[in-house]
Amino acid sequence: MLVYHSRRAEGKIKQAILEVKMKIRIATIAILFLTMVHSTSYSADERYFDSAGAELRYFIEGKGTPVVLLHGFSGSPEGLWIKPGTFDALVAAGYQVIALDQRGHGKSTKFYDPDRYGIEMVQDVRRLLDHLEIDRAHLVGYSMGGKIANTFRAAYPDRLLTLTLGGYGWPWRSADESLEEAEMRLQSGFVLPGNDLRALAAVRVTMNDLIPDEESLRSNATPAFSLVGTEDKVVSRSDVEKLRATMTNLESKDMPGTHAGPDGAPYKAQFVAELIRFLAGHPAP
Repeated sequence: MLVYHSRRAEGKIKQAILEVKMKIRIATIAILFLTMVHSTSYSADERYFDSAGAELRYFIEGKGTPVVLLHGFSGSPEGLWIKPGTFDALVAAGYQVIALDQRGHGKSTKFYDPDRYGIEMVQDVRRLLDHLEIDRAHLVGYSMGGKIANTFRAAYPDRLLTLTLGGYGWPWRSADESLEEAEMRLQSGFVLPGNDLRALAAVRVTMNDLIPDEESLRSNATPAFSLVGTEDKVVSRSDVEKLRATMTNLESKDMPGTHAGPDGAPYKAQFVAELIRFLAGHPAP
C-alpha cells in the first residue's frame, strides 16, 4: 500500500512539473503566434460519442473502407488532418474517414487525473469503432497517435486492416520532446484555444505506459507502414530504426519534412500520396 501511494504521489509530482514546464515554455511564444490561432469551419461532419464517461468529438465523411486518424500530443483533427488536406484527399480516394479529437485535447472531455488517459486512449479507439459499427479499419496515428495506434494493434489486431505510423519511433521519447512538439504546433497556428495545459500534463505522464513489448511487435502480422520526415528532430533516428528493425510486415518510407509545423511531413503532398498508395495496396477483403 505504501509503495502504491508513493507511486501515485510521484506521478502527481511529475504531472505538476510538466504542467509548469509547459506553461513556461509555451507561454514565451504564445503571444507571438496568438493571431495565427483562429476558428475555421470545415465541411466534414462533426459529431460526439460517449467513451466510458468521456464525451469525445470526431469528424466523419465519405463512404467506403473506413480510415481512422489519430493526431499527436497537443494537436487536433483540424490542424493535422483537415487543414493540410489529408482528410479530404482520403475521402476523394473513396474512403470513409474518421478523425478523432482525443481525450484531453480540443473539444473532447479533459481530465486532470492521469488514470483517465494511457490505456483509456487505446480503448477510445475501440469504442469509436464499436460506436460506428465498424468491424475493421485502417488506423493511422501520428506521433502520440502512433503510440496509441501501435498499442491498439497489439491489443486488437483483428480490428485492423492496416496500421500507419507517422512521426513515430519505438520505444518512445522524453517529456521534454513532447513539449518541443507542442511548441512546434503552437508556432504552426494549429494549437486550439480549447487545449488545457493541466490536462495535457496528465496525458503526457501516462504515455510511457503505452510501449508495446518486443514480442508483440515481432509476432503481429498486421500490414504496417512507417512514414517519417528526414528533418524530424522530435523522434530520434535510433528509435525509428529500432522500430523498423523489430516490427513484422512493416514497409518504411522517409520523406522531406520536420515533425510538426508548416514544414512538418504531414503537411507535404507526398505524405498523403504515400499513405493512399499504401492503403490501396491493402484493400478490405
